[in-house]
Amino acid sequence: MNQIWVVLCLAALGYGIVSGHIDTMNQILIEVGQDTFDFVVPVIMMTCFFSGIMEIAKSCGLLKGLQKMMQPLLVRLFPDVPEDNSALQYIGANIVINMFGLGFAATPSGLKAMEHLQELNSDKKTASRPMVTFLVLNTAGVTILSTNIIAYRQASGSLMSTQYIPYAILSTLMASVAGLLLDRWWNYRKS
Repeated sequence: MNQIWVVLCLAALGYGIVSGHIDTMNQILIEVGQDTFDFVVPVIMMTCFFSGIMEIAKSCGLLKGLQKMMQPLLVRLFPDVPEDNSALQYIGANIVINMFGLGFAATPSGLKAMEHLQELNSDKKTASRPMVTFLVLNTAGVTILSTNIIAYRQASGSLMSTQYIPYAILSTLMASVAGLLLDRWWNYRKS
């Protein structure tokens, strides 16, 4: 793939030189750098802001409370995982953090959850039912506040950067339900 990009870049550079558009190419390179900077800085600032909010929520116990509220649902979704296993805590943390659209912050808890689920797995070379269910939840999880999309929309000049949120909640909810139904159907079909 890298070779294809190199060929495309060299072809574009060669065409620019042959057609006499070197000044235009220089201008575009300068503008792309400025546009990238103008786009990336607000996204980084928004990410830092919501990461700080997430840390405050963690410090005041809000995340722990949401995890406890999810415990009865998680026990039903993961019947093969013992109730006292720490995998359920990591799964709950991952889901709660993903609900706030901070996937990068949810990665450590997701990795820890998979690590604990692998310990419970009898066949170490194949993903267990709880691992697949967790992957479905992690991939299609309900997002209440997608901070990255808000940041991208604001950086792109959107005047109403949060107007899409009800549609995002509905679509991610439907994706989660459909994914879990398919997961359950597949698991019970194989049993």
